[in-house]
Amino acid sequence: MSSIDSDTFQQMLLQLRNAFLDEVPEKLDRLEQLLIAMENSGVNNDSFNEFYRIIHSLKGSGGTFGLHIITTICHQLEDLLNTTGGGSKFSPPLIAISLNYIDLLRSVIVKVHAGDTNYQQIEEQLNKLHKQLARKPFTVLLVDNSKLSTNIYLQILSELPVQTVVISDGILALTRALMEPFDLVITSNEIPMLSGPALIGALKLSDSKSRDTKTILITSNKNIATTRHRATDADYTLIKDAKLAQNLADAVKQALSHDSSPKKAG
Repeated sequence: MSSIDSDTFQQMLLQLRNAFLDEVPEKLDRLEQLLIAMENSGVNNDSFNEFYRIIHSLKGSGGTFGLHIITTICHQLEDLLNTTGGGSKFSPPLIAISLNYIDLLRSVIVKVHAGDTNYQQIEEQLNKLHKQLARKPFTVLLVDNSKLSTNIYLQILSELPVQTVVISDGILALTRALMEPFDLVITSNEIPMLSGPALIGALKLSDSKSRDTKTILITSNKNIATTRHRATDADYTLIKDAKLAQNLADAVKQALSHDSSPKKAG
């Protein structure tokens, strides 16, 4: 691509980004209207589905235009929505919390227009909401693209005091792990976009607070479990065998026992 073509492309991307930012306030107004209507008149499928679609769209656009704080906020709100049984359990307290997420999105837009890229206060508020929603004391990020394996791991984790967030994409998992206070990251070896070992290595090499997050790698490759002892390797490496269920439960308990209190926002 020539320099002129590159400049033209960058200009087009900037125009699209600005158009997106100009549209966000109207979308946030619509989201707020939907929440207030559902709070006052009850949740219906049309309103809930429209709300979900807008959040999902904002999440994708935020990532496209490098506004990862928007993506993270929308990820967490989607996590909340996914616990409501398609809206049937979208109770007034959850609607109230959702309004807080919309307020955070408004704060982001104000900062972007002001040229302020310091989102620390917003991230702290986001982390508080994250912990407020957790029904169990510890939060675990589970990264796996196999539905069968994921269901097995979730069954094991259901017996432990952990709230689990599931992601099937390594890049998305790294983004969330860097920005949110997970107590533990569990990942399989082969993950789309970014492998399990690469995800763990990037997390440990980062300059974020998340670099100290305990990690568990699950693999079928016995050589990985026996030959790797680098600082960027997983804290625990488990082999997929007949003992995996017990070994995973034991590793989770041990990992969380190193810090008996859950991570706190800020």
